[in-house]
Amino acid sequence: MIHLSLVALLSSPPVCFTAHEKTTLFCEVPPSADGPVTVFDDSAVGTRTLHWRAGSGKLCTSKWCSSCIQRGADARAGSCRSATASGWTLAQSRSNSLLRKPAALLLGGAVLSLPVMALLLSMPAAAPSVAVARYFAQLEAVRATPTLAQGPVLRAAVALLQFAGAWWFPLVAALGTAVNLFTLVLTAATVVLYLAAVLGRPSRWVSTALANAVGAAAGSYALLLLLRSHGESLLADRFGAVLANPSFDKLMSAMQAHGAAGMLGVSCLPLILHPVVLFGRLPPRSRAPVIGLILAGRTIKYLLMAWLTKNAPGALRFFGIKGEAQAPPPPPPPPPALLCLRHTPLSLGHRTGALFDLAAKAKAA
Repeated sequence: MIHLSLVALLSSPPVCFTAHEKTTLFCEVPPSADGPVTVFDDSAVGTRTLHWRAGSGKLCTSKWCSSCIQRGADARAGSCRSATASGWTLAQSRSNSLLRKPAALLLGGAVLSLPVMALLLSMPAAAPSVAVARYFAQLEAVRATPTLAQGPVLRAAVALLQFAGAWWFPLVAALGTAVNLFTLVLTAATVVLYLAAVLGRPSRWVSTALANAVGAAAGSYALLLLLRSHGESLLADRFGAVLANPSFDKLMSAMQAHGAAGMLGVSCLPLILHPVVLFGRLPPRSRAPVIGLILAGRTIKYLLMAWLTKNAPGALRFFGIKGEAQAPPPPPPPPPALLCLRHTPLSLGHRTGALFDLAAKAKAA
C-alpha cells in the first residue's frame, strides 16, 4: 500500500489500524491529543482520514465531530452521543515498524534472489527415460486407484508423474502451488506433484523445496496485489468458509501479538497462507518484507517435507498427508518398448511406492 507508506514516512497524519472487534487503535506513532489520523480497518470501508479526540476517546469523521465512528465489528459512522462512540483506546505497536523503501526493496530482492540462484545452479540435464522406466509400473497401479479416479484434477496430476525425473518438473509443482492460492481445490494435486518431484530427483530435494517455496511466495504476491485493488471483499466472496473458520481469528490474533515472528511461524505451518496475506496488507507494512517472511516460512516447511519424503515418509502425516507409507510389492518389468531405454536399478522403489500410497489417500487430507 504505497500511499499509506508515504503518509507514514511524512508523519502527517499518523497511520493506525484496527481489526476484529474494533475497539483499539494500533499505531506505531500515536496521534496528537486532538488531531488527524489515518485509520485502516479490515471492513469494506478500508482507509479513511479521521480526527482523534483523546479526552473522550472518540474518532470523529471531521474536526468538528459532526459524527463519530462507532466501536464494533462494522466501525460505521453514527452519532457522537451514543455509548459506542466513545471509549476507543490507543496501543503502540512496535511489531508494525515500517522499513524505509530502499531497505525494504534491498531485503526483498536479497531474499527472493537466493532461492532462484540455487534453483538455477542445481539443474543439470536429467534423463527422462530413467523416470519413465522407474515410474511406469507404479503409474498403472495409481491410475486404477478408485480414490484418484474420483477427481479429474488429481488424475491429471498423476498423469504427470511419468515426468517426475525431468529437470522442469519442480517448476510445474511450484506453478501448481502458486495457482492453488486462488482455488484451494488443487491441494491434493499439488501435494502429489511436490512429493513426486522430490522422489523423481532425490539428490536435488533442496532445490525442489526452494522452487515450491518461490511458487507459494509468487502466488501470495499476486493475491496481495488483488487485495490491494479489490479489497477484502475478494476474500469474502471466494473464501468465505475460510474466513468464517474460528482458527482464522486465532491466527490473526497470534500475528497481531507477535508481529513478524508470528507471520513467519504461521508461514511454516501446514496451513493456508491467506491469514498471513491479509494481515500483511495492514499498514504500515510494505509488500517486500511480507513476501520475504512467507518465502522464508514456506522454505522451512518444504525443506522439512522433502527431507521426510526421502528419509521418513510415514512422518508426513504431521503435514496432513494421511496413509501408511508402506512398500508395495516389487513392480513388474516395463513393456518391451521400454526395454531398449538405458536406465538404472530401482533403488528408490520402496520410496516411490510410499509416494503412490500417500497419493492415493491425499484427497482425504
